[in-house]
Parts: sequence; C-alpha cells; structure tokens
Amino acid sequence: MTDRRIIVAGAGHGGIVAAYYLAEAGYRVEVYEKKQREALGYDQKDSIHLDGFELSGIPVPEAYCVKRTPISFRVPGTDLPPLVQGDAGETYNVEIDRKALYDHLIGLAEGAGVQFHYGVEILGPMLLGSRVVGVKTANGDMYADLVIDACGLYSPVRSNLPAFLNIEKEPGRFDMLHAYRAYFTRNEAAGEPEHKYLVSVLAGEFCGIMWAITNEDHVDVLIGSMYDMTDADIEEKLSLLRDAAPQIGDTLLYGGRTPDIPIRQPLSLLVADGYAAIGDAAFMTVPLKGSGIGYSMRAGRILANCIASDENGAFTRETLWNYQFDYFEQIGFSAATIAVIKAVFPFLTTEDLEYFIKENVVSSEDLEMFGNEAGIFKILTSMRMRALTDKAKKIVGHPDARRLLLDVGKNVVRFRRIRSLLKEKPDEKNVVRWVNAYVSFFESLKTAGKPAKGAAEAEEKEENEE
Repeated sequence: MTDRRIIVAGAGHGGIVAAYYLAEAGYRVEVYEKKQREALGYDQKDSIHLDGFELSGIPVPEAYCVKRTPISFRVPGTDLPPLVQGDAGETYNVEIDRKALYDHLIGLAEGAGVQFHYGVEILGPMLLGSRVVGVKTANGDMYADLVIDACGLYSPVRSNLPAFLNIEKEPGRFDMLHAYRAYFTRNEAAGEPEHKYLVSVLAGEFCGIMWAITNEDHVDVLIGSMYDMTDADIEEKLSLLRDAAPQIGDTLLYGGRTPDIPIRQPLSLLVADGYAAIGDAAFMTVPLKGSGIGYSMRAGRILANCIASDENGAFTRETLWNYQFDYFEQIGFSAATIAVIKAVFPFLTTEDLEYFIKENVVSSEDLEMFGNEAGIFKILTSMRMRALTDKAKKIVGHPDARRLLLDVGKNVVRFRRIRSLLKEKPDEKNVVRWVNAYVSFFESLKTAGKPAKGAAEAEEKEENEE
C-alpha cells in the first residue's frame, strides 16, 4: 500500500476505471461525486463497442452483449431511400442501461478498495504554484498527491486552471451536441419497421441528427443539434421523425432532455503537475456521434498504467506524459481526424447531402464509420488524399460540395503534419508548440476558411525542419 493519495473528481466512467486499477495496485483512491449514488446515470441505454471493455480489461456483462444492428441513414427533405450501413459481419456491442453500467463499474472499484463520497460538489482546483494539490469542495478543501478530473464537459476543475498551464478551459462553437433523448411506447399498429435503427442527418440551420431505434416494446428516440434547441424545435423534429418512423407511440415512458454531449477533438493537453483529465472532461468522445464511454474506459487503464510506472509518485506533467502520448497514439489522433471530417457538417446543405449520396460519394461502406470505433479507425488508417480527390471528381456538377470535400482532404493532410508536433518527451517548448498548433488548427475549421495564423506558422516551420 502506497501513502500517495489520489482523488478522482467526479464519478465519470473513465475515472472509475482508473480508480479501480489504481486501488488494485495499492493506491489510496477516493472518488468525490456531486450526485447521490442512486442518482448516477441517465434514464437511457448506451451502445458501447465491445472493444471498449476488452481493451480496458473490464469484464463484459454478458447479459448485455448483443449483435450490432445495421444503421439506416436518411436525409429528410429529399426523395432518397435510406442508405443502409455496410455489413460489419459478426460485430457485437454492449447495450447497457447507464445505471446498470454504474453498478458494474462501481462494484468493481469498491471491491478493489476505492472509497466513494457522494453528495460532495467540486468547486475547483487547489493550487500551489503551478501544481494542483487537491480540490475545493462545498464540504471543504481536499488535498491529494494527484487529482484525476472526471467532472465532465463543464468541469469546474479544468475550467478554473490557470491559463499558463495551457489547458483549454471551455468547449466552443460546434463542440457540443444539444440532445433530447426519450423512450416512447411502440405503436404496434405500424407493424414491423423496415429500418429498425433509422438515423436522420439534418443539415442547414438545425445541423444535427435524429434517430428512432425500434425495440420489442419501446422506441428509443434522439434529437440532437449543434445549435441550441427550444421545446418548439424538439416538438417539430419529433413530428418529422414520427412521419418517417410511425412505430413511435404517443406515450412517453421516460427520458427527456439530456446534458450536452461533447462532439469535438480530444483536449490538446491532458496533464499538468498533479493533474490528469479523463472522459468528457478531456472531450474523449467520437466527434460524429458523441459516444465516449468506450474511449474513456480505455483511457482509464492507460492512465492507471502510467501512474503505476511513476515509482517516486511525483505525478508531474513529465511523469504523466506517457498517458498523454499513449492516449493520442492509441485513440486521440483517430478521434481528432474524425473531428476534422465533422468540421464540414455545419457548412453542408440538404442539397449537398443529397448530391453526395446520388453520386455515390457517400456509400454504405463509408457509413460503417458511424457504427463503431473499429470501423472509424479502419477507414481513417486507409484514408489518402487521392481517395478524397477521386470522390470530389464525381461531383463536378456541384462546385460548392466539391470544394467542401476537397477542403476535408486538405485538412486531413494538414492535421497529419500537426500530429507530428506531439513529441514523446514533454519539452516545454514542444508542448506549447503542439498546443498552439492543435488549438489554432481546429478553431480555423469553424470558419471554413484559411488556416489560423498559429496553425499555419507551426505547419510551415515543421515542413522547413523536415
């Protein structure tokens, strides 16, 4: 048993996984969570790719392991039939209720010796110079040798860190999906739907997605937008969704609005002296669809391995750097590349989407990237500028869509240059250079214009050095 005390701020999934492994390794680990135990977990199910459990080493609750249902995509406002996702073969997901997942993870952590403190609101970090030495809570100050920030998208720990640590404080424009998630009775009179997992892709002023997932006795509904949604917006979109999926019944079983979901690239810098961010606090989600539990669980194991390798328990940015580097190598760079692709969505129109599908620029095989992380990684590792250029050649009759597609290809290439700035050793100059280039690059994508100054200069300098 080590005398080092580790605080996990917030009961996020990745933080609990890290706590479990650290407690097993002999660390004194405590989790402080604002909610009461019975309030943890939303009234919703999550579909988590099996890799999330297998690669994090967390046992899979076999009762929740099911074969994945192919997704059908449609573009409302067009006459196009739904485009059905390519066959993924024998691919399995873990479909589990959030509360059941918390029962599973907390049970493992408590069994390893992790102490949970519920009803304790985290207010911000405690600092001594540049080092995080604990957290301020509504119940008083809590000191620790290391703080793992699992406080979510709007983490009060991350957002109150000093600027000189170079850790981004808040999500920005197009970084979040404002979501409505609800479960309705099933309208049996509508019969068996042709598309059990129907996703509507919405362009233009709403810019988001809707889905209707038909189960035996209910229909799972999601309405999400990159822009703020009013109740009237939700009712309007729900009516449109019912037109496409009449199996949605009139009676709301449970659910409603859910917290904002990050749909952006991972945090540029995950660590500081005495501090490590994980899960939604580090924006560890799939930028196209928001799911992040599998990523976060894997990150929990990566972080725990990194901490356990720090024999002196210094927990500095330097000794925590393997977590930063390994996360990006295994997950983060692929997730960030997806964010490059996602960045074009706010600038697409319904006409663009219709044209892409008609000209087979977007095929059922391409749509496999929406289904699971493994499919996303497979596509990204094989992606070349030539492939995107070939797709762009198919749409000579639509100059705007062609330009946007070519921009995606150029930005993927640009990002590959930027990713080389993340070095295996955390030299201060290199860290600042990486952060500035990474943040500037993604900010530049939000204007669909030229590279931001910081990103462009960093890329030019890197090219000259090569």
